[in-house]
Amino acid sequence: MPYVTSWERIARKEGRKEGRMEGRMEGKREGKMEGIVEGKREGKRETARQMLNDGVAIEKIVKYTGLTEKEVKALMH
Repeated sequence: MPYVTSWERIARKEGRKEGRMEGRMEGKREGKMEGIVEGKREGKRETARQMLNDGVAIEKIVKYTGLTEKEVKALMH
């Protein structure tokens, strides 16, 4: 087994600590982006629901919200 100096152990420990911190930060960024995307998507669904309640044609809802026809129809149930 190779000899490992104390400074090498410390450096490895610090490297692992930095790696964990970077991983957590990256996870937070990804989670935040997913939340933003899902929030926008939910906003479009809510707009589509309101448009459906007002009797707007599905084709127009698709055009203005960017949702698919299938997604809009699913909101009708």
